[in-house]
Amino acid sequence: MYVYVLNDMAECEIGYILQAFSMEKLLKNGTKEFEVETVACNKKPILTLGGLTIIPDRAISEVDFSNIAALLLPGSSAWGSEDNQEILKKAQECLRNDILVGAICGATLALADYGILDRFKHTSNSLEYLNFFSKNYAGQDLYVCSNSVSDRNLVTANSAGSLEWTKDILKNLNVYSDKKIDAFYNYYSTGDAKYYDELLQ
Repeated sequence: MYVYVLNDMAECEIGYILQAFSMEKLLKNGTKEFEVETVACNKKPILTLGGLTIIPDRAISEVDFSNIAALLLPGSSAWGSEDNQEILKKAQECLRNDILVGAICGATLALADYGILDRFKHTSNSLEYLNFFSKNYAGQDLYVCSNSVSDRNLVTANSAGSLEWTKDILKNLNVYSDKKIDAFYNYYSTGDAKYYDELLQ
């Protein structure tokens, strides 16, 4: 699974999904089905919105996008940069090949502007957000007001929906049983330790 990294990315939006995959070895008795790597337009260090410096594992040119489990696109104010257009092309290819694409916050705007959201039920920060900032968006009839929306192999979320987005991604990839996914979601949404115990069972 690849997480696209770009300058000014909101690293908080991918925190829950990274936590879910980091727990996989613990919850599956030492086995790990999914590996997470970062990919970017090149291997130059990127600076996140929170001030972290990330050196990408791979450049786009080094990844076979026909042979990945998922591509995740975090929010960022830098999506309008020409440097990030290539990954949108790859995202479209992934969707055509039934490979999961997850987009959250500003990444949904990038997908809207690229025309991808015209074919999938989706959400974003608001319908007004997409209409105002995207010149090409024509998917208004498919917009759903929700924290996270899953349609076929596309999962979109608003900036407040990272936990729901994580839940939908996990269900799409069959990482855990529905019971464990619900326990993960319930624990991180309530803080009740009984749900953490359910995760470990």
